[in-house]
Amino acid sequence: MQSFFDGLTVWAYNVLPVLFPFAVLSTLTFRIAPKSKRSFTKALFGVSCDRVFLMSLLCGYPIGAKAISESNADTKIATRACSFCSTAGPIFIIATIGTKLLQNTVAIIIVIIVHILSAILNGLIYRKEEYVELLTNDKFSPKDFGNTITNSVLSVLSVGGLIALFYMLTDMLKSFLPQSISGSLAFSYAVGLLEMTNGIISVCKQANIATATVLVSSLLALGGACVFFQCYAFLGNKNVKALDALKMKLTQSAFATILSFILVKILL
Repeated sequence: MQSFFDGLTVWAYNVLPVLFPFAVLSTLTFRIAPKSKRSFTKALFGVSCDRVFLMSLLCGYPIGAKAISESNADTKIATRACSFCSTAGPIFIIATIGTKLLQNTVAIIIVIIVHILSAILNGLIYRKEEYVELLTNDKFSPKDFGNTITNSVLSVLSVGGLIALFYMLTDMLKSFLPQSISGSLAFSYAVGLLEMTNGIISVCKQANIATATVLVSSLLALGGACVFFQCYAFLGNKNVKALDALKMKLTQSAFATILSFILVKILL
Protein backbone atom coordinates (compact mmCIF):
# COMPACT_ATOMS: atom_id res chain seq x y z
CA MET A 1 0.00 0.00 0.00
CA GLN A 2 2.82 2.39 0.88
CA SER A 3 4.63 1.67 -2.39
CA PHE A 4 1.46 2.27 -4.38
CA PHE A 5 0.92 5.54 -2.54
CA ASP A 6 4.54 6.54 -3.22
CA GLY A 7 3.90 5.88 -6.91
CA LEU A 8 0.84 8.12 -6.81
CA THR A 9 2.96 10.80 -5.11
CA VAL A 10 5.56 10.63 -7.89
CA TRP A 11 2.75 10.99 -10.44
CA ALA A 12 1.05 13.83 -8.55
CA TYR A 13 4.24 15.89 -8.13
CA ASN A 14 6.09 15.12 -11.36
CA VAL A 15 3.53 14.20 -14.03
CA LEU A 16 0.06 15.57 -13.19
CA PRO A 17 0.99 19.30 -13.06
CA VAL A 18 2.63 18.98 -16.47
CA LEU A 19 0.49 16.50 -18.38
CA PHE A 20 -3.05 17.66 -17.55
CA PRO A 21 -2.89 21.40 -18.42
CA PHE A 22 -0.84 20.68 -21.54
CA ALA A 23 -3.21 17.91 -22.63
CA VAL A 24 -6.20 20.27 -22.36
CA LEU A 25 -4.69 23.45 -23.79
CA SER A 26 -2.78 21.83 -26.64
CA THR A 27 -5.77 19.75 -27.73
CA LEU A 28 -8.00 22.84 -27.85
CA THR A 29 -5.31 24.87 -29.63
CA PHE A 30 -4.75 22.29 -32.35
CA ARG A 31 -8.48 21.83 -32.84
CA ILE A 32 -9.00 25.57 -33.34
CA ALA A 33 -5.80 26.47 -35.21
CA PRO A 34 -6.00 26.61 -39.04
CA LYS A 35 -4.49 23.69 -40.91
CA SER A 36 -1.23 24.39 -42.73
CA LYS A 37 -1.13 23.89 -46.50
CA ARG A 38 2.37 22.40 -46.35
CA SER A 39 3.23 19.32 -44.35
CA PHE A 40 6.76 18.87 -43.01
CA THR A 41 5.92 15.40 -41.68
CA LYS A 42 4.96 14.37 -45.21
CA ALA A 43 8.32 15.58 -46.49
CA LEU A 44 10.24 13.84 -43.69
CA PHE A 45 8.30 10.68 -42.98
CA GLY A 46 5.87 10.19 -45.84
CA VAL A 47 2.88 10.65 -43.51
CA SER A 48 1.04 13.97 -43.38
CA CYS A 49 0.26 14.39 -39.66
CA ASP A 50 1.82 17.67 -38.50
CA ARG A 51 -0.69 18.25 -35.71
CA VAL A 52 -0.29 14.79 -34.24
CA PHE A 53 3.51 15.09 -34.35
CA LEU A 54 3.48 18.51 -32.65
CA MET A 55 1.01 17.34 -30.01
CA SER A 56 3.29 14.41 -29.23
CA LEU A 57 6.33 16.70 -28.93
CA LEU A 58 4.57 19.26 -26.75
CA CYS A 59 2.41 17.05 -24.54
CA GLY A 60 4.44 13.87 -24.22
CA TYR A 61 3.37 10.30 -23.50
CA PRO A 62 0.73 9.06 -24.27
CA ILE A 63 -0.86 12.01 -26.11
CA GLY A 64 0.71 11.11 -29.49
CA ALA A 65 -0.74 7.61 -29.34
CA LYS A 66 -4.09 9.01 -28.23
CA ALA A 67 -4.16 11.43 -31.18
CA ILE A 68 -3.35 8.60 -33.60
CA SER A 69 -6.17 6.49 -32.19
CA GLU A 70 -8.66 9.35 -32.69
CA SER A 71 -7.63 9.89 -36.33
CA ASN A 72 -8.73 8.19 -39.54
CA ALA A 73 -5.52 6.13 -39.69
CA ASP A 74 -5.68 2.48 -40.65
CA THR A 75 -3.32 -0.06 -39.08
CA LYS A 76 -0.51 0.54 -41.57
CA ILE A 77 -0.56 4.33 -41.25
CA ALA A 78 -0.93 4.22 -37.46
CA THR A 79 2.09 1.93 -37.21
CA ARG A 80 4.24 4.26 -39.29
CA ALA A 81 3.05 7.32 -37.36
CA CYS A 82 3.87 5.85 -33.96
CA SER A 83 7.53 5.54 -35.01
CA PHE A 84 7.93 9.32 -34.60
CA CYS A 85 4.81 10.43 -32.66
CA SER A 86 5.99 8.93 -29.37
CA THR A 87 7.92 11.35 -27.17
CA ALA A 88 8.10 12.74 -23.65
CA GLY A 89 6.99 16.36 -23.23
CA PRO A 90 9.62 19.14 -22.95
CA ILE A 91 7.91 20.63 -19.89
CA PHE A 92 8.25 17.29 -18.09
CA ILE A 93 11.90 17.06 -19.16
CA ILE A 94 12.72 20.61 -18.03
CA ALA A 95 10.57 20.86 -14.89
CA THR A 96 11.10 17.38 -13.51
CA ILE A 97 14.38 16.06 -14.86
CA GLY A 98 16.18 19.35 -15.43
CA THR A 99 15.43 21.47 -12.37
CA LYS A 100 14.94 18.65 -9.84
CA LEU A 101 17.37 15.93 -10.93
CA LEU A 102 20.13 16.76 -13.42
CA GLN A 103 20.38 20.44 -12.41
CA ASN A 104 22.82 21.13 -15.24
CA THR A 105 21.87 23.41 -18.13
CA VAL A 106 24.12 21.75 -20.71
CA ALA A 107 22.94 18.28 -19.70
CA ILE A 108 19.26 19.12 -20.01
CA ILE A 109 19.82 20.80 -23.39
CA ILE A 110 21.54 17.61 -24.56
CA VAL A 111 18.61 15.51 -23.31
CA ILE A 112 16.03 17.66 -25.12
CA ILE A 113 17.94 17.84 -28.40
CA VAL A 114 18.68 14.12 -28.37
CA HIS A 115 15.07 13.28 -27.57
CA ILE A 116 13.73 15.23 -30.55
CA LEU A 117 16.45 14.02 -32.93
CA SER A 118 15.95 10.38 -31.95
CA ALA A 119 12.24 10.62 -32.77
CA ILE A 120 13.00 12.20 -36.15
CA LEU A 121 15.68 9.64 -37.03
CA ASN A 122 13.37 6.86 -35.94
CA GLY A 123 10.65 8.11 -38.27
CA LEU A 124 13.14 8.33 -41.12
CA ILE A 125 14.26 4.71 -40.90
CA TYR A 126 10.64 3.51 -41.04
CA ARG A 127 9.77 5.87 -43.87
CA LYS A 128 8.31 4.40 -47.07
CA GLU A 129 7.91 5.96 -50.49
CA GLU A 130 4.17 5.97 -50.10
CA TYR A 131 2.62 9.28 -49.12
CA VAL A 132 -0.48 9.14 -46.97
CA GLU A 133 -2.47 11.68 -44.96
CA LEU A 134 -3.54 11.13 -41.38
CA LEU A 135 -6.61 13.23 -40.64
CA THR A 136 -7.88 14.47 -37.28
CA ASN A 137 -11.23 15.96 -36.36
CA ASP A 138 -10.90 19.69 -37.08
CA LYS A 139 -14.47 20.69 -36.24
CA PHE A 140 -14.94 22.41 -32.91
CA SER A 141 -18.07 23.21 -30.94
CA PRO A 142 -18.67 24.32 -27.32
CA LYS A 143 -19.49 20.76 -26.25
CA ASP A 144 -16.02 19.70 -27.41
CA PHE A 145 -14.55 21.67 -24.49
CA GLY A 146 -16.31 19.40 -22.00
CA ASN A 147 -15.28 16.31 -23.97
CA THR A 148 -11.68 17.53 -24.04
CA ILE A 149 -11.64 18.00 -20.25
CA THR A 150 -13.21 14.57 -19.68
CA ASN A 151 -10.83 12.79 -22.06
CA SER A 152 -7.83 14.56 -20.55
CA VAL A 153 -8.86 13.63 -17.01
CA LEU A 154 -9.34 9.98 -17.98
CA SER A 155 -6.00 9.88 -19.80
CA VAL A 156 -4.12 11.46 -16.90
CA LEU A 157 -5.80 9.15 -14.37
CA SER A 158 -4.90 6.08 -16.43
CA VAL A 159 -1.30 7.29 -16.53
CA GLY A 160 -1.32 7.77 -12.75
CA GLY A 161 -2.77 4.33 -12.12
CA LEU A 162 -0.15 2.64 -14.28
CA ILE A 163 2.72 4.62 -12.75
CA ALA A 164 1.57 3.71 -9.24
CA LEU A 165 1.12 0.04 -10.19
CA PHE A 166 4.56 -0.28 -11.80
CA TYR A 167 6.14 1.70 -8.95
CA MET A 168 4.67 -0.83 -6.51
CA LEU A 169 5.89 -3.78 -8.61
CA THR A 170 9.45 -2.42 -8.77
CA ASP A 171 9.47 -1.89 -4.99
CA MET A 172 8.29 -5.47 -4.50
CA LEU A 173 11.03 -6.73 -6.80
CA LYS A 174 13.61 -4.62 -4.99
CA SER A 175 12.61 -6.06 -1.61
CA PHE A 176 13.47 -9.60 -2.76
CA LEU A 177 16.99 -8.69 -3.89
CA PRO A 178 20.16 -8.15 -1.82
CA GLN A 179 21.34 -4.59 -1.28
CA SER A 180 24.38 -5.16 -3.50
CA ILE A 181 22.03 -5.63 -6.46
CA SER A 182 19.06 -3.41 -5.59
CA GLY A 183 21.35 -0.48 -4.79
CA SER A 184 23.33 -0.66 -8.03
CA LEU A 185 23.14 1.69 -10.99
CA ALA A 186 22.32 -1.23 -13.29
CA PHE A 187 19.27 -2.06 -11.17
CA SER A 188 18.17 1.59 -11.24
CA TYR A 189 18.27 1.49 -15.04
CA ALA A 190 16.36 -1.82 -14.97
CA VAL A 191 13.72 -0.10 -12.82
CA GLY A 192 13.40 2.51 -15.57
CA LEU A 193 12.68 -0.26 -18.05
CA LEU A 194 9.56 -0.95 -16.00
CA GLU A 195 8.59 2.57 -14.86
CA MET A 196 10.42 5.45 -16.53
CA THR A 197 9.99 8.21 -13.95
CA ASN A 198 11.06 6.08 -10.98
CA GLY A 199 14.05 4.75 -12.93
CA ILE A 200 15.18 8.23 -13.98
CA ILE A 201 14.97 9.48 -10.39
CA SER A 202 17.06 6.52 -9.18
CA VAL A 203 19.65 6.92 -11.97
CA CYS A 204 20.11 10.64 -11.31
CA LYS A 205 20.65 10.00 -7.60
CA GLN A 206 23.42 7.45 -8.23
CA ALA A 207 25.28 8.38 -11.43
CA ASN A 208 27.58 11.28 -12.25
CA ILE A 209 26.22 13.95 -14.59
CA ALA A 210 27.69 12.46 -17.79
CA THR A 211 26.44 8.92 -17.14
CA ALA A 212 23.08 10.16 -15.91
CA THR A 213 22.57 12.23 -19.09
CA VAL A 214 23.14 9.22 -21.33
CA LEU A 215 20.97 6.86 -19.28
CA VAL A 216 18.18 9.42 -18.90
CA SER A 217 18.15 9.99 -22.68
CA SER A 218 17.95 6.24 -23.25
CA LEU A 219 15.06 5.77 -20.81
CA LEU A 220 13.14 8.81 -22.05
CA ALA A 221 13.18 7.54 -25.64
CA LEU A 222 12.25 4.00 -24.61
CA GLY A 223 9.59 4.99 -22.11
CA GLY A 224 9.65 1.68 -20.25
CA ALA A 225 6.90 -0.90 -19.88
CA CYS A 226 4.58 1.51 -18.08
CA VAL A 227 4.64 4.08 -20.90
CA PHE A 228 4.43 1.32 -23.50
CA PHE A 229 1.18 0.01 -22.01
CA GLN A 230 -0.18 3.54 -21.72
CA CYS A 231 0.43 4.13 -25.43
CA TYR A 232 -0.64 0.68 -26.56
CA ALA A 233 -3.96 1.11 -24.79
CA PHE A 234 -4.70 3.61 -27.61
CA LEU A 235 -2.67 2.07 -30.46
CA GLY A 236 -4.35 -1.29 -29.88
CA ASN A 237 -7.60 0.30 -31.07
CA LYS A 238 -5.91 0.64 -34.48
CA ASN A 239 -4.72 -2.99 -34.38
CA VAL A 240 -1.07 -1.93 -34.28
CA LYS A 241 1.02 -5.01 -33.47
CA ALA A 242 2.68 -4.84 -30.06
CA LEU A 243 5.96 -6.22 -31.45
CA ASP A 244 6.04 -3.53 -34.15
CA ALA A 245 5.48 -0.78 -31.59
CA LEU A 246 8.12 -2.28 -29.28
CA LYS A 247 10.65 -2.55 -32.11
CA MET A 248 10.19 1.13 -32.93
CA LYS A 249 10.73 2.18 -29.30
CA LEU A 250 13.89 0.07 -29.11
CA THR A 251 15.38 1.70 -32.21
CA GLN A 252 14.41 5.16 -30.93
CA SER A 253 16.14 4.42 -27.63
CA ALA A 254 19.23 3.16 -29.48
CA PHE A 255 19.43 6.44 -31.44
CA ALA A 256 19.03 8.44 -28.21
CA THR A 257 21.75 6.47 -26.41
CA ILE A 258 24.29 6.86 -29.21
CA LEU A 259 23.57 10.56 -29.81
CA SER A 260 23.67 11.46 -26.12
CA PHE A 261 26.94 9.55 -25.64
CA ILE A 262 28.54 11.54 -28.48
CA LEU A 263 27.24 14.90 -27.28
CA VAL A 264 28.24 14.20 -23.68
CA LYS A 265 31.79 13.41 -24.80
CA ILE A 266 31.91 16.71 -26.71
CA LEU A 267 30.05 19.08 -24.37
CA LEU A 268 30.32 17.73 -20.82
